[in-house]
Amino acid sequence: MENIIINLLKHNHFDCINTDLNLYTNQLKSEYFMVRQYSQEELNDFFENDKTSKIIDEFEKQSRTQRHDNIKKNTSLFILVEVEDLKTAFEDDKTQRSILLVEEDYYYFRKFVLLYTSEGISDLEDKAANDALYNYLESNIDTFEDNMFFSDSYFMAMEIGVKLPFFTLPEKDDIYQSIEKQYHDSMDELDNRLRDFYNKYSDDELSNSLKNIAQEDESISELLQIGELLL
Repeated sequence: MENIIINLLKHNHFDCINTDLNLYTNQLKSEYFMVRQYSQEELNDFFENDKTSKIIDEFEKQSRTQRHDNIKKNTSLFILVEVEDLKTAFEDDKTQRSILLVEEDYYYFRKFVLLYTSEGISDLEDKAANDALYNYLESNIDTFEDNMFFSDSYFMAMEIGVKLPFFTLPEKDDIYQSIEKQYHDSMDELDNRLRDFYNKYSDDELSNSLKNIAQEDESISELLQIGELLL
């Protein structure tokens, strides 16, 4: 999956500028993307594990260089998570809650979670270009509307199409709302809770909490508790 995302980035004129972060940007340095692999367990413990802390530390170093002075406002992290079964993983309450908490957290950089299976990879390897991905999505969009899990590779392609900022979906992209609705029904309430959370704590407090991630920290504990809205 990582190779597919990287090939799509390269096809859209993004080049790697930092191998430790797997960080890509364009010639104008107007947008940045990081690509990282996470296990399901690491996703569920995203705000607590060492991998996230190391990414944040390295990202902070990059943000202090003059060459990338706008990196803080224009960076996205693609979090790639391999699962055994897409339907089971997507409908799992814990996974839903983790995805929502991670993607709704905008501190440091935007975050996009992409679930995938090893079986679905092979059918996508030749579609890591905008036109090929678009044509593939357009060819089966009616089938997807009836059963969004009819094909692992198609579901993964739809995830990529929705979450890549520079990609335009076929006209019936509104059907993807049937996916998002499963874990976004409580979005309004969650947005209010998250807004209150960020107003409550200063940037310095959040920065210290995320750099020294521990569940007993008050701010991190409160952020994790917000996920209970989806149970």
